Amino acid sequence: MKIGIVRNPVAGSAAARRLWPRLLAALRRQASETTILETRGAGDAARHARSLCDGGADLVIAVGGDGTIGETVDGILTSSRPETAFSFLAQGTGADFARNFSPAGDPEAMVEALLAAPVRSVDAGLMHCRGEDGAPVERHFANIASFGVPGPIVRSVNTAKRGRSMPGSLRFLYHSAREILRYRPEGVRLTLDGKITFEGPITAIAVCNGAWFGGGMHVAPDAVLDDGFFDVVLLGGAPTLNVFGLLNKLYSGAHIRDPLVRVFRARTVEAEPLGGRAALMDCDGEAPGSLPARFECLPGRLRLKSF
Repeated sequence: MKIGIVRNPVAGSAAARRLWPRLLAALRRQASETTILETRGAGDAARHARSLCDGGADLVIAVGGDGTIGETVDGILTSSRPETAFSFLAQGTGADFARNFSPAGDPEAMVEALLAAPVRSVDAGLMHCRGEDGAPVERHFANIASFGVPGPIVRSVNTAKRGRSMPGSLRFLYHSAREILRYRPEGVRLTLDGKITFEGPITAIAVCNGAWFGGGMHVAPDAVLDDGFFDVVLLGGAPTLNVFGLLNKLYSGAHIRDPLVRVFRARTVEAEPLGGRAALMDCDGEAPGSLPARFECLPGRLRLKSF
């Protein structure tokens, strides 16, 4: 088996990075050929994954956080061989995509389970939005794209120079609380499968292929990776104290019973800004731009080797 690895060398904690030599040794024992490409900045993971697929890799593994995973998926699906199998070894801050699975804890056992797993088809998302420079952006995602307060939160997490030694879930909680205090609800028109479903102020809307985001928030408890639909979770505009009340519920999934929250299922999602401000985007832990945006569920598009 020819394995291509896309690795973010600065992702995650120091302890997670110290595991990397053992993970790599276990991978090399199982593969006839192993190629490692490391990222240095935004877009590198997609370019590396595309190159590995075009070069004939049988399996491309993302090693890093949700951003590395999402970019690697985009690179595979925009390559000349989009059927190339994908897997991951999560070492990032949030590790939210990995929460959809049950990886073994020991590095050798984890690699053995990963390589022995069958390949199955799961859904992917395709997002179109407006980039920071106003140009159109198109990107595939594996887990969740969202907008509203998640946009400033992910920018705060990714640019913070302090607190990087904190556990990922605690970092997300700290930055979530800080940005909620600053956030003012933005107006959005939401269209699902061609039908206008909502118009008004929002705190957040999450377009979910997977079930977790924000460092362990169980935002879409019923989301399934291979059902051909997004779960669309809408948190309506509300006073700051009400939003803080929801924040704790998000970790257990109890928020879906709150009157501020509505959940829909859809194959296509369109969102347009109402008023002067355009809500900022979060896509698999990265910050691609702002509304207007369109999201398409691509059933069975990604070939995944999962734990």
